[in-house]
Amino acid sequence: VNPKAGVFYNINDNNNIYASVAFAQREPLRSDLKDGAKGTDANPIKPESMIDYEVGYRYISNNGTTLGANLYFMDYHNQMVQTGKLTDIGYKLMENVKDSYRAGIEIEAAVPIIQNKLRMDANITLSQNKIKDYTTYYDVFDNLDDYNWLAQEETNIGTTQISFSPDIVGMASMTYQPIRPLMFNLMGKYVGMQYLDNTQNDDKSLPSYFTSNLSAGYTFENTQLGTISIQAFVNNLFNSKYSANGWASTEIFEKEGPYNWVGYYPQATRNFMVKLTVAF
Repeated sequence: VNPKAGVFYNINDNNNIYASVAFAQREPLRSDLKDGAKGTDANPIKPESMIDYEVGYRYISNNGTTLGANLYFMDYHNQMVQTGKLTDIGYKLMENVKDSYRAGIEIEAAVPIIQNKLRMDANITLSQNKIKDYTTYYDVFDNLDDYNWLAQEETNIGTTQISFSPDIVGMASMTYQPIRPLMFNLMGKYVGMQYLDNTQNDDKSLPSYFTSNLSAGYTFENTQLGTISIQAFVNNLFNSKYSANGWASTEIFEKEGPYNWVGYYPQATRNFMVKLTVAF
């Protein structure tokens, strides 16, 4: 049972406001349960629950300009978050954190610059994603050569950033349609720095990155085969070198001290793709 209630009010034909409260629950995936059991987890993964509070405003002008802002606060209990570690076959390990929240503002805009020909779209999310009182556990080994397990060390870190949760995500795009069948689009996306685990350690983080894509398409309507669309894409237009994902873990060695293991998944540099769609 996941109830939701809200109110929506039209101030006039161009402006409206809304507010809502929603309760939601999420079950662990089968892989989460299986990997916890395989690792003889003393604290098996549990379902999470969340209360989401939102309030927002939307403006729609007579010429098609759209502006919107949405404030949200998501209050979690037993949120399932990534530990940053991977299983021996590459699945991401999850853990519960008792008290955590995600809060922020989402802003979006769509502006027709030349009616029916040139349009600008943009959105940005500014957020805080925090675990209120986080405790992490490190395995302790004798040394890097023998790797004999000795104990487990508990460290309370306090308030930390939730893993894989950047404080800022933004997108902007421009679409040009000189004639109805022909379309060009230039899109850029920015993702802020994010941590690979829940310890908020800069040595285990993904740097922020910006990437752009360019696409063009032409649609042939009412052909003998139906509607035919041809699209060409130039992905990562400016040839950025970046990683959008990764993993991390920390182990402590009696002789050498703490050791961070960090891995990154580099993304493709500039690449090209052509797409053909036939609808009939």
